Amino acid sequence: MQRLSPLQIQQIRLLELSVVDLDRRVNEELENNLVLEEIKSDVAPDEEAAAKVATASDEDIPSYRLRDNNQPRETRDFQLVGQTRLGFYEIMISQLSLRPIDERERAIATFLIGSMDSDGYLRRPLSEVADDMAFTENETVSEQELEDMLRVIQDFEPAGVGARNLQECLLLQLNAKEEQSEEVQLAKTILQRAFDDFSSKSYDKICADFNISLPELEAAIAEITKLNPRPGAGLGEEVTDTAPTIIPDFVVEYKDGELQQSLTARHTAQLRISPEYIEFLKQNAKNREASSFVRKKIEDASWFIDAIQRRCITLAIVMNDIVQKQKEFFATGDETKLHPMVMRTVAHDTGYDLSTISRVVSNKYVQTNFGIYPLKFFFSESIKTDGGEEVSNRRLKALIKKMIDEEDKCYPLSDNEITERLKKQGYIIARRTIAKYRDMMNIPVARQREISS
Repeated sequence: MQRLSPLQIQQIRLLELSVVDLDRRVNEELENNLVLEEIKSDVAPDEEAAAKVATASDEDIPSYRLRDNNQPRETRDFQLVGQTRLGFYEIMISQLSLRPIDERERAIATFLIGSMDSDGYLRRPLSEVADDMAFTENETVSEQELEDMLRVIQDFEPAGVGARNLQECLLLQLNAKEEQSEEVQLAKTILQRAFDDFSSKSYDKICADFNISLPELEAAIAEITKLNPRPGAGLGEEVTDTAPTIIPDFVVEYKDGELQQSLTARHTAQLRISPEYIEFLKQNAKNREASSFVRKKIEDASWFIDAIQRRCITLAIVMNDIVQKQKEFFATGDETKLHPMVMRTVAHDTGYDLSTISRVVSNKYVQTNFGIYPLKFFFSESIKTDGGEEVSNRRLKALIKKMIDEEDKCYPLSDNEITERLKKQGYIIARRTIAKYRDMMNIPVARQREISS
């Protein structure tokens, strides 16, 4: 079995970090390695000093490892942008701007967002929200209208925002999982039907009621414990600097008929080996103990610089492939324009391992003209129409949601009726798949959507 080199280990660990975690990791390395420094101005690299050190030491250190870490050639076309800390409200509003809703619905959703707490919960009854909107906005709204717009908000990132209680928050997050494994399904069932028993840790009772084994229950609980009980806590200005927040890793803008993409500034941190220690190593080459210590620090710093540089290259290449495959969406913001795309295809086209693509996509966000999206948003399985065309299942979800949004609430559409309507549009899909997508969008069954006339 081939052993990974220290540089490869650095690259693997750095790839999966979000921009916030990367910032902490860079600062940590700067604190722990005295020979590593960050360039704060346009200081030119000391190429001559680097070359001299390479020849002065007993163990040659390649000169490229002692140069300033300027932007790699592969990412030189990527414009740097400053990091901006977006508040919870701004992040929610930016996602709302993507939704195809009318002005009245947008006003209702905006008011709902303003009524939410900073940790992402809506703790006030919808009846009170309706009263407040009537008083402050002179706008009469029904609880059903508020409920409909709350469902829209509950589809936002991060999963779980807009929940009215912990139970709903956890279920929203489980429903948002792309892989609906048996453990996830069981976790949802437990939260839906035995939340009080789960909260009181009456595990024996749950096992008996659902006829499951303790290992099966433990697997389901493991899925629940991975969830975030306060999904909005890392998004606002009210939290501490150490709390997680969403900062875009990429920016893709549509300007003058062209797509322009960039990496945010911290991804391309300008690091170098301190000239002071380069000079120290040159002057103390005969002091084996001192030079050995400094040389080891230089080697560690060099590996870290290379890892940061290669991370930048990898992220740029993968994001470029995503943009090329989803050009229509980045130009229009229309979710139905998304093409089917799986990580295996991106891995094949970029030449990277599937595990590398998974790490690049994990915890990464892109800012577009239409809002901020997690990279995982752009991946979806394909569905064939009766004409043989492959379309994204996201398009199908959008069609299902549109049908339900426009249905007569006195006679809401059943899953079978939705299946038949889609069949007339050329989408041959099973009723159970419709139910699955509806559940993933947190849309209740027809009888629960019905309003008595």
